Amino acid sequence: MLSLVLTNQSGSYSLMPLVRQLTWSGDYRQGARKLSFDLISSPYDQSVTLPDLSPGSAVSFFQDEELLFSGMVVSREKATGGSSITVNCWDKGFYLLKNQGVYQFTAQTPDAIARRICADFGFSAGELAASTAAVTRNFIGVPLYRIIMTAYTLAAQQDGKDYQLRFEGEKLCVAEIKENDRTLVLEGGVNLQSASAADSIENTVTRAAIYDSDNRVVRTIQNEELVPLYGVIQRAVRQKDGEDAGAAAQKLLSDNGLAQTITVEALGNVGCVTGGTVAVKEPYTGLYGLFWITSDSHVWKDGQYYMKLSLSCRRLMDEQEAGSLPNKSGSRTASKTAKAGSSDSSGSLDLSGWEESVRSTRAQMGQLR
Repeated sequence: MLSLVLTNQSGSYSLMPLVRQLTWSGDYRQGARKLSFDLISSPYDQSVTLPDLSPGSAVSFFQDEELLFSGMVVSREKATGGSSITVNCWDKGFYLLKNQGVYQFTAQTPDAIARRICADFGFSAGELAASTAAVTRNFIGVPLYRIIMTAYTLAAQQDGKDYQLRFEGEKLCVAEIKENDRTLVLEGGVNLQSASAADSIENTVTRAAIYDSDNRVVRTIQNEELVPLYGVIQRAVRQKDGEDAGAAAQKLLSDNGLAQTITVEALGNVGCVTGGTVAVKEPYTGLYGLFWITSDSHVWKDGQYYMKLSLSCRRLMDEQEAGSLPNKSGSRTASKTAKAGSSDSSGSLDLSGWEESVRSTRAQMGQLR
């Protein structure tokens, strides 16, 4: 059973009886999950009444007792010539994307950085993937999402793992991207409706040439498997004095091999979300094996539930590179948005009203049903 509940200053309202179509979606590069729905409405039929859907109203979406989405109305659209209102909602990742922070971190782990941001901006911290990586970096006027993901990107370069940030209900979580126990098998003639696969070498790199500060080639690293197949496609990597760019060159090659685009449409399953895995068996396209979900779109319409997934043969992380290393004096570096030496502080964000609305929604779920 699906439940869609709106909570505003007047109370809580069940919207599901008025929903024409609902879409719940996410992408590994997005930073927040989105919920969009169309509600029956008419400027001429006074029997159809809707509660206030003003931006900022809390929205919760449940399947049975499982909370799939907790967020707020960000935008809405209606017109005299239409018979519906379109409402767009985002989860709390919206605040991570829109709020900027000023920080100076010295030898801090990524999870410690995420907890600090949660404390400063009033987020509830959930499970945050632990890492021993020590991050030293200055951030001046950088979105909170980019700060956290930059810290985990630096950790990924050291431990070889991949990480994904998401909100689970009201809690900010960062998880390692890995196989889980919710892997679904998609098979033609069973639950797989369609599949498409394409590959291309348009952006492939087969050789990395490492140059020093004097523009001299230090060494080259190449993909021994791809050079015989596709020839030499070289990209330059700059190596700073006193550093070894070998790891960066290897990553350049691994991230730019044969590009594959895989899309499947199937009967819906709420366990198939970005960062998870599915097993696909489809003979015509040759899709066999385990794939990683890089984006998902779940649609409920006219009593049917289906999903569209973008897949990859390997794990993909939203790698970010923000902020800067301290300069030789140890002070902050200059920025367009703040002066060097700015206070190591951030504004606070009061989410208590929203969280209270969600708690109120849960308490009233039995009555609404």
